[in-house]
Parts: sequence; C-alpha cells; structure tokens
Amino acid sequence: MKKRQYSIYLAPAIILTLVFYIFPLLYLCYVSLFQWDGLGPMKFVSTQNFQKVLADRVFQSAFKNTLIWILSALFLHIPLGIVLALMLSRKPKGWKLMRIMYFVPNVISTTAIAFLWYFIFHVDVGLINNVLKAVGLGNLAHPWLNSLDTALISSQIPFILYVGLTMVIFLTQLSTIPESLYEAAEVDGANGLKRDFYISLPLMKPAIATNILLNTAFCLRNFEYPFLMTGGGPANKTTNLSLYIYRQMINANKYGVSMAAGVITVIMGFCIMYSVSLIGKERKGKTYD
Repeated sequence: MKKRQYSIYLAPAIILTLVFYIFPLLYLCYVSLFQWDGLGPMKFVSTQNFQKVLADRVFQSAFKNTLIWILSALFLHIPLGIVLALMLSRKPKGWKLMRIMYFVPNVISTTAIAFLWYFIFHVDVGLINNVLKAVGLGNLAHPWLNSLDTALISSQIPFILYVGLTMVIFLTQLSTIPESLYEAAEVDGANGLKRDFYISLPLMKPAIATNILLNTAFCLRNFEYPFLMTGGGPANKTTNLSLYIYRQMINANKYGVSMAAGVITVIMGFCIMYSVSLIGKERKGKTYD
C-alpha cells in the first residue's frame, strides 16, 4: 500500500521530468544526427554535424569564451560572494540593508540589466566615456563593447551584480555552523581570519559546491549579455555557446548543426555537474560535534 502511495506522489514529478527534460534531451540527440532546415525533409548524416561543429572556428571561439565565463565565475564571482558573506556574518552596522542591496539585482530582469550596461559602455552616449570627457580625461574614452581587447570583459562586468544570490547561499550555510565551534576556537586563540580559514571555509564546502553548480549553469545558458550588448562581436570575440546555437538555428536554419552544438553543451554541463558532485560530497550522518 505504501509503495502505491509513493508512486502516486512521485508520478507528477516523473511526468514533468519526462516531458520537459528526458524527451527534449532525446529529441535533441536525435535531430543532431540529421541535416534539417526546420521545414523540409530530414536527411540522416550520422556524426557529420558534430564534425562540422568541432571544425568550426566560430564554435571554437564560442567554446573558449564560455570557458572564460565559467572561470571568471569560479575564481572571481564565487570568492567575492564568500568575502561578502563572511563580512555580513559578523553583522556590522547596517548589515541588513547591505544584504538587501546586494540581492536586489537578482530580482531585476537580465535583459534590463544588459540594456543598462550597454548604454553605460556605449561609445558615444555611454556614461563612462562622457564622465571621462567631463573630467578632462577624454583621451581615455574607449569603444568598450567594440574593441577586441575589452569587449568580452565589458560584457562580463554586469554579471558581478548577481553576486547577491551567491552571497545569500553562503550566509545560509554560515548560519548553520554552531556558535560553540567559534567559542572553542576563541579559547584556543583563533580569531578573525584564522576562524574563517579553519572553521567557516571548510564547513562552507556544500554551499561552495552549490554555487559552483548554479554559476556554471548560468554561464552555459547565458544569452542576454552577448546578444544584447555586443551581438557576439566584434569578430565573434564575445560569442558564447548559447548565442552560437541560436545563430545556427535561427539565422542559418541549420537545425542539425545547432542541435549538435547543443549536445556538446549538455555533455559539458554533465561533466561539470559530476565534478561538482564529487567536490560537494559529504559523508552521511556527518555532524559538527
């Protein structure tokens, strides 16, 4: 009887997973083996689409740019979230207001933020260049989004605004650490940074793994910033995997090639998820006592 009840409770989740995840994933893999323009008959080409994708220099650039996004999230975004969380965990004056201010960008549309920063970096009407000109530093004005040297990093800067969610996850993890551990550390003479390095950071391991997963997922599906701020240019310098897949499907009508790139992106995501699962693996029944 209990097994039947469990089946009833699990049925909606299983159906949703099949309809919105498993079936689309299988269809993605299926179409990636065909040459198809989205309307006409499908022609089986085996792995030719994957060969075309891997040999495409634009895809190689998109893959590299996506890796740069992921690395910037891992080595800049997440460490910044840790620092902010450790600072606010000490509850300085105005910490509640700061927590709200850091989190607010996460409830604003990504499209709106992308447009905002597009006009901040705009070569003619942009805030940065006009401020530089106003203070007599017009020689430093720069086409931030149109330059090969600065386009990618300029399109990544708005991502920093989303550090609030990363910070909140770390704060939640910090709130679960028993105060007795910190009291014992103080008795042993560990204060300030030592307390953070030897108690807080090791016990934040599950939250670090969660944030790695969430930030990596965002970087893999990130579309608005390169599409709205730079259009993937200049010279595909800011094109990422999401934008590459979009262009192959919508602009070139190469659905098979687009799906093949999608399969590669999914495999990349699975590999990262597996690595994160190893990083965040905790022993069952482990306590802080």
